[in-house]
Amino acid sequence: MARRLAVPLASLLLLAAPRATAGEITAFLAVAKPDEVWAGGWGGAFSLSLFSVVHFEGELCRLPGELEGASMYTLTGSVLAAPPLGSLVPYAGLGIGGFRQEFGATSDTGTLHALIAGLKLKLGPIFVVKGEYRRIDLSGEPLLEIEHRFSVGAGLSF
Repeated sequence: MARRLAVPLASLLLLAAPRATAGEITAFLAVAKPDEVWAGGWGGAFSLSLFSVVHFEGELCRLPGELEGASMYTLTGSVLAAPPLGSLVPYAGLGIGGFRQEFGATSDTGTLHALIAGLKLKLGPIFVVKGEYRRIDLSGEPLLEIEHRFSVGAGLSF
């Protein structure tokens, strides 16, 4: 008799458990430093979570330069620790990826490393707003220096 009740009871407990989000898609606006080099930029990110604590994220960002013909694209893969605290989710982690800078007819391509920290606010079951800081280190001698980037974004959890 206990065996017959075990499967329906386990199924009922699984159905009653709170639903964890599997991922997020966000769009953001960014500002990079130093101010003299970078204008405001934009980007998007896609993340998947493991046990709602570890997140794997892919991000693409475009930062136009203050000088005509200057710009940079970055593509970064990140691993983030993000323990949920109710509707607030602080997160931090490391990212690695690539960049391409253009300045007039000259271009440079290389790798980047990022130290990431941020805070998400979940608004209801599917909306999320986030603010983020990234310290960015570029390989070699880049055409345009970058120290860090701040971004604010909004997205959807699924």
